[in-house]
Amino acid sequence: MMVPNTQDFRQSSITKIALVAGEGELPCHVARNAQIQGIQVIPFMVGKRARDLQELCKHSGYVISPGLLRQTFQYLTEERVSHLVFAGKVNKWILLRNPRLDDLAKEALSRLLRLNDDAVMLWIIEQLAALGITVLPQSAFLQNLFIPEALLSKRQPDALQLRDAFYGFEIASEMGRLDIGQSIIVHQGMIIAVEAIEGTDECIKRSANWTRKKGGALVKVAKPEQDQRFDIPTVGLRTLKRMRQVGLDTLITEANRTLFLELEAMKDYVNKYQMILMSTSLESLERQLQMLSSPNAV
Repeated sequence: MMVPNTQDFRQSSITKIALVAGEGELPCHVARNAQIQGIQVIPFMVGKRARDLQELCKHSGYVISPGLLRQTFQYLTEERVSHLVFAGKVNKWILLRNPRLDDLAKEALSRLLRLNDDAVMLWIIEQLAALGITVLPQSAFLQNLFIPEALLSKRQPDALQLRDAFYGFEIASEMGRLDIGQSIIVHQGMIIAVEAIEGTDECIKRSANWTRKKGGALVKVAKPEQDQRFDIPTVGLRTLKRMRQVGLDTLITEANRTLFLELEAMKDYVNKYQMILMSTSLESLERQLQMLSSPNAV
């Protein structure tokens, strides 16, 4: 899918967007980059950082509940916004914890055969389109956070770690195709943990029962047909800290398709604790493994 860049938006007629903000740092990045382009941002806050966004956007915004769709749609109509951006994590497990649901949300739950991320988000995007609201790709406001292929740590992976990375990349890509999760943890050629509804942090925590703090790789990739309007893979300093707590020492991400928060701080952290940080591709990992297995390899 073609992703508009920031220049496209500077030249467009968009002057105001609604920002549906979940957890994490991404909503603030989107808001700042939109404002640089002269776009007013109206925050619709699901996450816990309401005050930060209110101050950044200079707008009190709206605190919304994912299950009260009609109320949110009414707010959007009142604000007369024609464009919207999703950013930040909204945990789907809230649907399992006595959620407050209005009639529209209940209708969606009854109609959708699967409640995977893509199905839910595409249904919401369809409802917004009926209101005349276009959902923009979040990546259009986050181009500065994508990283090309690079080894971002001083420590380089050895042959075993490259094999784990390649294996994890293959499996994680298939998981993404099935819309199960984005992350997988591999240790010594074995799949240790798979991300599902619980999210990356809990997936990392579970891996400690099996790796016993003796290393292992977290591999995080985009879906093969990633919709840039939502759920782009994201890593940050918090990811590395969670990994180190359980003894994982390698973070593998997909080049040009993963958002990096606090890149310089991440580099400092991995070098301080002798971890491995790599932005790569399946093809690149395969080439590196072939070179290592070559009879002429040093």
